[in-house]
Amino acid sequence: MKVLNLKAYDYRNLARLDYTPGEGVNIICGENGLGKTNLIESIWLFTGCRSFRSVRDKDVVMFSQPQARLEMEFHSGNRTKNAVITVDEKRHAELNGISLASGRKMMGEFTCVAFTPLHLSIVKDGPEERRKFLDIALSQLKPKYAKSLLEYNKILAQRNATLRAARDNPSFLAMLDIWDEELAQKGAVIIDSRMRCLESLKEYACSAYDEISSGKETLTLRYKEYAREKAQGRQEIYESLIAALREKRDGDVDRCITSVGAHREEFSIELSGKSARNFGSQGQQRSAALSLKLAEADLIAKATGEEPVILLDDVFSELDPQRQKYVVSRLQNRQVFITCCDEENLVHMEGLNVKVERLEQLEK
Repeated sequence: MKVLNLKAYDYRNLARLDYTPGEGVNIICGENGLGKTNLIESIWLFTGCRSFRSVRDKDVVMFSQPQARLEMEFHSGNRTKNAVITVDEKRHAELNGISLASGRKMMGEFTCVAFTPLHLSIVKDGPEERRKFLDIALSQLKPKYAKSLLEYNKILAQRNATLRAARDNPSFLAMLDIWDEELAQKGAVIIDSRMRCLESLKEYACSAYDEISSGKETLTLRYKEYAREKAQGRQEIYESLIAALREKRDGDVDRCITSVGAHREEFSIELSGKSARNFGSQGQQRSAALSLKLAEADLIAKATGEEPVILLDDVFSELDPQRQKYVVSRLQNRQVFITCCDEENLVHMEGLNVKVERLEQLEK
């Protein structure tokens, strides 16, 4: 997987950018506020996923402009492809001149792994961030998974609406049987996929953390069910979910919210048996998050047969020289984009094909 050329028009503060990166390590330098993160984010959008910074698509449009436009030529699947993303109130996408139904339809065409200071939330913040980490990885590996997740959320919204109606009118209770069935079926697909993904990630992540920490601690990842019995395999998970949904129904009606399902489950990150979130130092938390991201890249490469593009936004400033050197050792045979204020603060990348450019030189 290689980015061959990127153009941006009225994207955040990038009025006009034309960038031809190198095949190896690309270091993009510039003062804070010039738009280095915007460049990284614009590449990420071609995965079909939402921005890792904004909830609303229209936030990426330059102020006072009607739309933003991104064009990217990239190599994937032994061929060169061209994609266009335009954003007004929402995203629109084209691939090789053909309009796609939505921006999400780019999933599976271009894969990359992004690691920014925001991604430390995987370790430091609540369950939603760890669910999101697995969901993004799975959506790139299996575009149908993203569709299942979207369908699950729609069913969940319908069940919650029925719970609100049933609290005031018991005649709506009968409808919950229908929503429980659909939620359990779709939830079993999502949970089974997440559990399998986590099992695959373990090998890579634990090995990476061991090397980063020089064996001082052991990283452990554990899938955590919530309010249901443990189960393995899609059918067992379905049966566990349907039983829990029925058991918790009265309480769900009282609170008007669904308390069991894929939207509540996550995984724990432990260092030598202790929660990395509650007891890990900042350095340990960074190392754990970095290990998960490196594992995500390894998993994508194994599943697709192609190395994903790596995006590292202002990450090296957060890492000590030992961790920087380890990351550098993992950059072989991958196209990498690294943003920084001053390239002199980066460790020497001996043996790698490195191209250094200043952001202001890329804007036309």
